[in-house]
Amino acid sequence: MLYMIFGGSGSGKSEFAEDLAMKLCPGEKRYLATLTDIDEEMEERIAAHRAMRQGKHFRTTERGLSLEELDVSGENLVLLECLTNLLANEMYDRNARHPDRAAEYILEGIRHLNSQAGHLLVVAGDTFAEVPLDKEMRRYVKESGKAGQLLAKEADVVIEVKYGLPLVWKGAEYYEA
Repeated sequence: MLYMIFGGSGSGKSEFAEDLAMKLCPGEKRYLATLTDIDEEMEERIAAHRAMRQGKHFRTTERGLSLEELDVSGENLVLLECLTNLLANEMYDRNARHPDRAAEYILEGIRHLNSQAGHLLVVAGDTFAEVPLDKEMRRYVKESGKAGQLLAKEADVVIEVKYGLPLVWKGAEYYEA
């Protein structure tokens, strides 16, 4: 089953997704980290997310590009954190394969993972909560919206998190609070 969990920066979406993962699969599960360690701020974010996962039985795989090459067959649950970081990687990394169609390419990778795992939870940042100032950021926000729409269309469950509170937009019959 494919879950989309989205929200703005600091909304509580990551903690919510991890708690949902624990409910769905109390045992071993895979955490797929897409954030690239490029500066001190990113190092701090990565450290904070690692601390949040302590004791939750996640095995972490760091993968910022090319999801279609990753084998997660037999995994009960995979938590992908996060769609918007992955999008930035696929749009701007010098090793990106399809920066011109990043949203569609990412969704191909998500389909690949979803076909292998029992549950796939994908966390996504709500980039529309931010106001882009320059042309390149507007392009990124537009592509982020496209990626979010593609994922939401295919997801079985879509949950928005604001202030740590979930709002189920799609698939309420599959989600129990």
